[in-house]
Amino acid sequence: MLNFQSLIIPFIKNFINILFFRKKYMIFKISEIHSNSMEPNFHEGNYYIVKKNSDTKKIKRFDVLVYFCKIHNLNHIKRVIGLPNEKLLFKGKEFFIDNKFIKTFSISDSIRLEFEIDNNSLFLLSDNLSLFGKSCDSIKNGPIEKENIIGFII
Repeated sequence: MLNFQSLIIPFIKNFINILFFRKKYMIFKISEIHSNSMEPNFHEGNYYIVKKNSDTKKIKRFDVLVYFCKIHNLNHIKRVIGLPNEKLLFKGKEFFIDNKFIKTFSISDSIRLEFEIDNNSLFLLSDNLSLFGKSCDSIKNGPIEKENIIGFII
């Protein structure tokens, strides 16, 4: 006959395992936005769901990702602008990828920035261009290594 102790001990062990090891195995995570760097699309104080994904081959241009910033020891939400092995050029208000015009940004006419993205990195940019060069993104910190990508915003 089963007693109370033989039933409760496995339950407690499983609960402790879930409590301490859940971060590694969780597929989804809910987080809060702590800055205005992604406005007007994502607002400070809003919550978002991150689908954790280690398969960085599925990342496409303009996806919104969460990555871990080693400089600030924080997670940040940013948009994918550049993919591996691309050359990016911000020339005045114009943006080029591999010498092909992509779009016009509302930034300074005098700006000229060039970036080469290696095979293991992505170029992530804030949506709020009034913070151009001030936000914790690839303009300020260079391309982001894929190993720092936490997941996709859903």
